[in-house]
Amino acid sequence: MVEQQRVLITGVDTELGAAVRDHFRAGGASTVGTCGSPAGTSAEALTIVADPADSTAVRAAVAQAAEAMGGLDTLVTAHALPHVAALTAQSMDDFWAHVDATLTGTFLFAQATAEHMRDAGDGGRMVLTTSRWHVGGPELAAVATAAGGIAALTKSLTRDFGRFGIGVNAVAVGAVESEWAVCDVAGGAGLPPVGRRGSVTEVARTIGLLCQRRLGAAVGQVVNVDGGLSRNRV
Repeated sequence: MVEQQRVLITGVDTELGAAVRDHFRAGGASTVGTCGSPAGTSAEALTIVADPADSTAVRAAVAQAAEAMGGLDTLVTAHALPHVAALTAQSMDDFWAHVDATLTGTFLFAQATAEHMRDAGDGGRMVLTTSRWHVGGPELAAVATAAGGIAALTKSLTRDFGRFGIGVNAVAVGAVESEWAVCDVAGGAGLPPVGRRGSVTEVARTIGLLCQRRLGAAVGQVVNVDGGLSRNRV
C-alpha cells in the first residue's frame, strides 16, 4: 500500500523514473514528474520541464509541483543517461555535464524539497537513486564520481533535516535492465547471484517501500538493488 499521496519524481523520461511514477499512481498517489526537455512530457500526468542543474528552474518546479498537488510528501530522483568513456578520452565538458545532471540535480531537488517539507511542518520522505558503480569501474569515472556524491549526500541530508521528520535514503541500482545497464557492461559485471537481471519495476517497488513514513528511523541508508552483486557496506 502506498502511503504518500503527493509525490514528485524527477527524470520521468527515463525507464526508472517512468516505472516509479507508474508504481505510485497505481497505488492512488498524486504525482508530478520532471524531465530535462519537452520531449519527455506526457499528456497523462503533469510533467514539468526543468534543467536539473539550474537552481532557479528546480525551485520553480518544486513550487509548481507542491501547488498542483496541494503539498509535497515525497521526492524520488531518477537521472538522465550515464556517461561511459575511457578516463583519458573524455572531456571535462562531458564529465561535468553528467555530474551536473545527476549529482548537482539531486542536490538541488533535495534542497528545495527539504526546505518545503520543513516549512510545511509535515515532514516527508526522499529516495535518491544512484548507481552501484559508486565503487568505481573502468570507463565509469563520471558515473562513480556522481554516484559516490549522492551516497554521501544521503548521509548529510539525513543529519540536516532528520529532526524535521524528513527521512532520506538512497537506492543504488545495478544489474537492472534500463538505460544504465551500459555501466554494468563497462564495469565487467556478470550475471548476478539471483541468476537474472532485475527490472525497473522491482526497483520502483523498493523505492516505494523506502518512502513509507512508517519506516520511521530507517533513514540515511544506501540500499543496493543489484541482484546480490554488491558485498560492500556504504
